[in-house]
Amino acid sequence: MLKPGKTFNLSKSSKRILAQFTDAHARGQWKRMMIDAELSAAIVIKTPSRDKNAPRGTANYQTNDTGTASTAV
Repeated sequence: MLKPGKTFNLSKSSKRILAQFTDAHARGQWKRMMIDAELSAAIVIKTPSRDKNAPRGTANYQTNDTGTASTAV
């Protein structure tokens, strides 16, 4: 689980909904859930760089035994 840093701010919409909770336990659970969701949404997955010499627009797809498409490497 990710931990928020010093500069983490919960979104305004999350704070607005959070203000409607009266039960402290439910409020804490919901707040932790929203913090975790916002932190995980901020993760950017690095994609491998493409081959500069490969032609664009034509993908080399092959079908395997199950009939689903897979990329040829």
